[in-house]
Amino acid sequence: AITMLVFNLFQAIGFYGFASWVPTLLVSKGVTITHSLLYSFVIAISNPFGPLIGMAIADRIERKTLIVLSALGIAVFGSLFATQTSPAMLMTLGVLITLCGTLLSVGYHAYQTELFPTRLRARAVGFVYSMSRLSAMFSGFMIAFALRHFQVPGVFALITVSMVMVMGAIGIFGPRTNNRNLDEISH
Repeated sequence: AITMLVFNLFQAIGFYGFASWVPTLLVSKGVTITHSLLYSFVIAISNPFGPLIGMAIADRIERKTLIVLSALGIAVFGSLFATQTSPAMLMTLGVLITLCGTLLSVGYHAYQTELFPTRLRARAVGFVYSMSRLSAMFSGFMIAFALRHFQVPGVFALITVSMVMVMGAIGIFGPRTNNRNLDEISH
């Protein structure tokens, strides 16, 4: 449960830190408001493709691995996004961050339900997921602070640290779940 509490605390910062702030991040990089909204639209329209990719690979890749690779993608593509000015690169990297974010979401929603025994699965998942709601509530303030004081690179430094925590929590402490009995996993 502690692994998933830590995971949920930090994943929300990375997920909402980008998704909710795309237009503002673009404007902070010098993109006009009109272009920022266009770029944000292109980035947002990619949202359904992450779950579709996830559906295609769901049982072919260990969910723990999918979560770690998705978090790594958010950190790497986000760091690159912070350094770009080219519209094509901003949109491409924004789409890649979005795809990684939705793959992370698809992966962990399936993953965390597999970790708890049936008799308390709903309560346990609700409890650990509540940490992401708490984190999402404060992530806006954290992103705003980072943007004001450290500009876009500071925002992505915060997101990268959050994704490193996600990778550590799941990569080190998360059990493998694919092709394993749920009772075996939850013991």
